[in-house]
Amino acid sequence: MRPARVAIAGDTGIGDALPRSRPTFAAWSNVSILAVAFAYAAAGAMLAAVFDRVSEAPALAVVIASALALVFALPITVVAAFSPSLQPIRDLAQGTERVAAGDYSRRLPVVQDDDLGALAASFNRMQAGLAERQRLQAAFGTYVDPALASRLLAQGDDVFTGERREVTVMFVDIRDFTPFAEANSAEDTVARLNALFEIVVPAVVDAGGHVNKFLGDGALAVFGAPNDLARHADAAVSAAMGIQRLVAERFGGELRIGIGINTGKVIAGTIGGARKLEFTLIGDAVNVAARVEQLTKTTGDAILVINQTVDALVTRPPGLIDRGAHAVKGKAAAVQVFGLDLAA
Repeated sequence: MRPARVAIAGDTGIGDALPRSRPTFAAWSNVSILAVAFAYAAAGAMLAAVFDRVSEAPALAVVIASALALVFALPITVVAAFSPSLQPIRDLAQGTERVAAGDYSRRLPVVQDDDLGALAASFNRMQAGLAERQRLQAAFGTYVDPALASRLLAQGDDVFTGERREVTVMFVDIRDFTPFAEANSAEDTVARLNALFEIVVPAVVDAGGHVNKFLGDGALAVFGAPNDLARHADAAVSAAMGIQRLVAERFGGELRIGIGINTGKVIAGTIGGARKLEFTLIGDAVNVAARVEQLTKTTGDAILVINQTVDALVTRPPGLIDRGAHAVKGKAAAVQVFGLDLAA
């Protein structure tokens, strides 16, 4: 049956998730050796019975069988249980358990040049490959949003095709950052940006959004792509309020930001070429959100929300203030915006 079982297991992967047999391989080995030893003792007893045909009671056979069992069976089993020849198998079993738990730090000792030694060396090479893959995955997760990375891994080699989605887009930008960059060193400038983004990125991700890209001294975040999000408008407004509150607590008046939020239809997908791709958003909703973020400099609000986002809110936050209709670049009609007062 082994060829058929190998074919089935190879095609379906069945057996990978089956519970492991109990007792262990070592226990089965000990039982097998004990059985062989007792079989040897029984053979000796039968041989004694052949030589003692004149006796009706098989006393001699019983005595010989018991003596052989004590002299051979038990010592052989005990020695086999602690035999160094089984230690590589025990090491391999323990190593697989460590790897299954995510520990790739301990290599198996390769102390022999037979098949078990080759197996241990192969296991060490596999473990090193898994450790390298874990390091690459950690680095990949640093440069790619977790939600995007999860979907890319789930889709395999397929890349995002264009999808038309309704999303909420949020632009975050630092006010008057150009004078700061001119007056400070490059190291201080980058440190200031990273300090802001350490607030922005967790707030967006915790709300279910995706930080699409960093734009100099600002960032573009989207709620509702690449993964669906039922209340994307509420999530975006909640994230914006959290960002503004944390920035005020950490920097006070030393760093001021503007946030523009808009809801609408966009095309979400990958663009690029020559093996360099980028997940991006294309649509009027993105452009308007960027323009509204610039409008915060005129209205004096830290957060401006377009009326489409207000209409999409399931729960309106307190502190929404109608700032009226304003003309924005690229739009023939004026857009109605609302400020958001966190103190309300």
